[in-house]
Amino acid sequence: MKKIVKISALVMACCLGSAVYTAPAYAQTAAPGAQQSRYLPAVPDENILARLVWSTMVALDNANRTGDYSVLYALTSPQFQRSNASADLAASFENLRAQRVDVGRAIMMTPAYYIPPSVDASGNLRLRGGFDYRPQSIRFDLLFVQVGGGWRINAISVVQMDFAAPK
Repeated sequence: MKKIVKISALVMACCLGSAVYTAPAYAQTAAPGAQQSRYLPAVPDENILARLVWSTMVALDNANRTGDYSVLYALTSPQFQRSNASADLAASFENLRAQRVDVGRAIMMTPAYYIPPSVDASGNLRLRGGFDYRPQSIRFDLLFVQVGGGWRINAISVVQMDFAAPK
């Protein structure tokens, strides 16, 4: 059985049937009636969204091919790194690796988003979608958080599924 790390308000494991690793949510709360002062980033444009997905898929594909998850791990947020080890990523994606799923082919297509990209109250950018190859699609559910002005992976789930499986 794969290890599943605590997920706050995100049910990626149920949606995609894969192990999911995420950093714990650190939502800032305000007193009732008080105005929240936390800045939430805007959803990036289509080019940046696609680049985030493609770079994640390429990093995962390279990690699966080499067995070295250190680069993928380095692309994750500090919160993710405090909660997970590089070896956790290797264990999580063992099935993709064993099946020799070519996740890198994702850069040949524009990602299809099954829900609109959005930023939640904790500042996480959620990208849920896939690359609808036949007969097997690559599906993803990714969370990114801004760190130092750039987006870092805060949760990752990538699976191969039948094209006809519910989105």
